[in-house]
Amino acid sequence: MRGLSLIKKVAIVTATRAEYGLLSNLIKAVDAHPKFDCQLLVTGAHLVFEQGLTVKHIRADGVEIAAEIPILPETTTNGNENVTLSDAVAKATSGFARAFARLTPDCVVVLGDRYELLGICSAALLAHIPIVHIHGGEVTEGAVDEAIRHAVTKMAHLHFVAAEPYRQRVIQMGEQPQCVFNVGAPGLDVIKTTEFLSKKELSDSLEMPLTSPLFLVTYHPVSWGETSGITALHNLFKAIEQFPDATVVWTAANTDATGAELNQHVNQWISTTQMNATFVSSLGSQRYLSLMKVCDVVLGNSSSGIIEAPAMGVATVNIGKRQTGRLRAPSVIDCDEQQQDIRLALEQSLAPEFKILAAKKVSCYGQGHSAKEMVGQLEKALLSERACLGVKSFYNLPLNINESIDEKGETV
Repeated sequence: MRGLSLIKKVAIVTATRAEYGLLSNLIKAVDAHPKFDCQLLVTGAHLVFEQGLTVKHIRADGVEIAAEIPILPETTTNGNENVTLSDAVAKATSGFARAFARLTPDCVVVLGDRYELLGICSAALLAHIPIVHIHGGEVTEGAVDEAIRHAVTKMAHLHFVAAEPYRQRVIQMGEQPQCVFNVGAPGLDVIKTTEFLSKKELSDSLEMPLTSPLFLVTYHPVSWGETSGITALHNLFKAIEQFPDATVVWTAANTDATGAELNQHVNQWISTTQMNATFVSSLGSQRYLSLMKVCDVVLGNSSSGIIEAPAMGVATVNIGKRQTGRLRAPSVIDCDEQQQDIRLALEQSLAPEFKILAAKKVSCYGQGHSAKEMVGQLEKALLSERACLGVKSFYNLPLNINESIDEKGETV
């Protein structure tokens, strides 16, 4: 077919340190592909000093950055944070529209459900650039991300989901079954390819002893509710203090509304506690996963405790409703936001029998081959002009809604 031998431009967007880690294997695979031109677009928290200015880590990886598009102010601690995030979406729409006009990508790859995707995907949609969405179809009832994720699904043409129930949900939303692929979670790919640091190397890097029990903690803002997680955060402090011999490595909250405020509270607690504790704005993928490998429990409300920690054989204590709706491995302990509930969950996670359970590495999110499968589907979509990247048509479910849909769109 005419034009099929041309190099195809694949734009990949990254806005946070965690997201870049998840995308790293796909970025490398696209960059190495002989018929793909990888256009890495860097935005959001990567360009904010408060968040560790993590664009410097991307540059160090050696992948060329096609564009840096700032959308956040240099400091996120002043003013109304909801207004700041709305401004960021507006800046993303404008900034990415200009970047797309200059770079003319053949598709735009985005991951997840963060607020900036509303602007990025709107710009792509209005420029008639097909969107490839990773991690769609999931449910997180305790966060505004829920609505953003599903909105992106309806703007996207090609869908790479992390589990079969998520594939069914995307199809339920009217997406064509032959354009929705269960490839597993990219985070499991990263686990398989990471060269882990030793406990001593981590200790030297963090300049602190890493004695057991070791808690790896991340607590993100809670989108719904009047306290936005502040009360729960202080309950978490009190629960952790019930384990005075523990080592605590705390990573920064994301740039959602009240994220900066949560980080201030954590820093204040770190400065006053007598415990062996530190706060790190950005660990990077290698240090984060290396710490996860040697820690006793992943604690907080991050998706990494739901997706990556079980695959690493590590227990998770998941606090509150932020991750409500996601598939769970047996090694995930859900608890309420009260001090007593968190303490009891930590005690359960540290019990010898629970460690044996976690060590089985039961995962709901594939086997770590997602980058290879995604590149294969991108080849078919971009190099054979498959209909997935053309005009979208709504897929109506069969009359019997209890029937499942296979990859050819047939009921089973």
